[in-house]
This record gives sequence, structure tokens and C-alpha cells, in this order.
Amino acid sequence: MKFRYKGYDAQSVELSGTLEAEDYSEAYAALNYQGVTVVELAPTKPNLAQAAKIFLLKLNLGGQWRAVFFRELSVMLGVMTLHDSLRTLARAALNHPSEKILSELVAAVGEGQSFGAALERWEIIFGGDTIQSVSIGEASGNLQDVTARLAAQLERNYSTEKKIRGAMYYPLFVLLAAIVAAIVLVNVTLPVFENFFAQQGGELPLVTLILLHGGKFLAEHWALIVVAAAIAGVGVATVINRVESVKFFLDGLKLSNKLLREVELRNFFGRLSFLLESGVTLDEALKLCAAATKNLRVRKTLGDIKFSVERGASLGALVGKENFPPLYVGLIVTGEAGGELVNMLRQCESMADFEVEEILRTLPAKAEIFGTVLAGLIVATLVFAVMLPILDVTTLL
Repeated sequence: MKFRYKGYDAQSVELSGTLEAEDYSEAYAALNYQGVTVVELAPTKPNLAQAAKIFLLKLNLGGQWRAVFFRELSVMLGVMTLHDSLRTLARAALNHPSEKILSELVAAVGEGQSFGAALERWEIIFGGDTIQSVSIGEASGNLQDVTARLAAQLERNYSTEKKIRGAMYYPLFVLLAAIVAAIVLVNVTLPVFENFFAQQGGELPLVTLILLHGGKFLAEHWALIVVAAAIAGVGVATVINRVESVKFFLDGLKLSNKLLREVELRNFFGRLSFLLESGVTLDEALKLCAAATKNLRVRKTLGDIKFSVERGASLGALVGKENFPPLYVGLIVTGEAGGELVNMLRQCESMADFEVEEILRTLPAKAEIFGTVLAGLIVATLVFAVMLPILDVTTLL
């Protein structure tokens, strides 16, 4: 595998580059041997064929598969060994898209590899933060608790995503119905007005002309438009993924949305409390949290906080400077002062989860309002396009 890395040498000089290694552990070991303090380590982007294969695998697995896998594994670890648990799950997954994944995990663990190292073969499926959590759980002897916690976190994230998608169905359905109505209107009704006005020597209203000629243009050049839209979409996606400054800007915009911001905070507080509870130092836990998030703005913020924590600054003062919500800042400051930081971080996680659920509770109603307004605007435009020519007919007769 090829990995892209960022880090610092012994003189705190920033380094970056690529290297080849068998897996994450070997890549980390190679960089540490060279005296590099790793800040970011990730596999290089797969080619188009690999990306398509990974996309199809994720689609076949379904969004809830990881949560179900860790939930079942947590239950089995209470009564049997890790290898036996994985082998049981693999036997139950015959002819399922996960069969190959589970078979490789059984083989790797049976050969003596750690569970975390075995999961690294499928990092693109499980995610780097999940693998880090599993590795910590193995090292601390709390793998059963870790898998149960991972299952709960993945179930919660899946539930959030499902509710957001469900709220979007209504406006999408309204938009689809409006598009169908517009196609029928442009291809059936408006040509009748066009022929009549042409025979009478009159001119169609501007709104009607725009819809009529726009519909004709789309009908005549739809293939070219589809190709252009696909090329534009691929180009935009490439720029976002390859140009870090663009992705950094867009990730900052995402945080202006309260729902996305609270989800990021919920995940951060949950990861940090778990890592600290597992015995990881605060600066190392912050580094792992930064590596786990996909939001570059959040990653930079956590990297800055880690840098200051290493130099003796308190976490509460730093999150206050980074514009964390005041209530969370107060709990973190109290937790540090009273030696109850882990408990306060759990409280922050619960509060962020409550905020997310409250937003999701009102999201369907807001989506319906948006869909209704959108439908009203489209219908009003279509009505004007039809009624204005009818009113103008009286001046031509």
C-alpha cells in the first residue's frame, strides 16, 4: 500500500511525503524509525476501478453492517475467544457481501495478528478511528467493552443519517413531480399557444417564451447536457478532494450548520472520553481524534489544541479560545479542575446528542415547509406561463 503522511522531525520541522508499506503498523514503524512524529497518515486515493469496487461493496453491505458486526462480536466475546467469535460470524455470512472480509479477519487473527492489524486490511470499510479504538481495546484488555461502545456509536450515526435522508424525501418528491409537470406543459400545452400566436401575429409573454425555448433546448441537447453535467460533477469532486484549501473552506462552511456542528462535537467528545478512559494521554488522544475526523477545519483545530496541550496549556482554556459552545467549555473547565474530565466529556457528549436529536425531531417539518414553498414557486411559474397567453388571446381576437 502507498501512504501519504505529514509530521515533524526532532527539530520540529514539518515533513510530508509518501511511502510504501504493508499496512498502517509498518508505515508508522518506518516513519518512527526515521525520527518522524506522525500527525497524519492515510492511504493514497484509489484509482477509478478500485473506487467503483469499494463503492459497490459498501452499497451491498448496507449502512448498518458495521454496527451489527460489532454488536454481535461484543456479545460473542462474552462467551468465547476472539478467533472463535470471528469464525462463527464468518460461517453465518456465507453468500453475504461480508463473507470475504470476515474470512480474511479469521485467517489473520488465526495467524497470530492482532485484531486491529487485521482490520487495517479493510480500513476503507471500517475507518481509521474504529481501528484505533479496537487496537486500544486490545492493548487494555477491554475489547468487549470497546466493541459494544463502537456498536452504539455506529448505530447512533446510522440513525442520524437515516433521519436526515428521510426528511429529504418530501422535497425531492415535490421537485420530481414539478419537473414531470413542467415537461408535460412544455411539450404538450405551450406549443399550442406558440402556433396560435404565430398565426395571429402576436408574441408570447416572456415567462412562456423562457419555458418554451428552455424546454426545447433541453429536449434537443439532453445528451450533451448530461455529459457536461457529469464532467462538471467529476471536476468539482476532483477539485474538492485534491485541493486542500477548497476542502478546508467547504468544511468550514459545514460547521456553520448547527446539525453538522453538533454531530462533529458529539463524535469528538465521545472519542476523547473513551480514549482518556482507556489510559491514553490527553495529547495522544487529541491526535487520534484529529486523525479520525474527515473535516479539515476540525482536524486543524484539534491539531492546534494538541500542540498547546503538549506545552502545558489546559484543555478548557483552549476550547474556549476555539469558540466551542460556552456550555461545553464550562463543563470541560469544571472537569479539569475537579479531576473528573472523562465524566464531564461524557456529559458533553450526551448534551450534543440531545441537541442532534432535537434538530432531527423538527427537521421533517422544516423539510415539508421547504418542499411546500418550492412547490408553490414552481406551480406559480407554470400557472403564469399558461394563464398569461390565455389572457393575451382576448387582445388578438
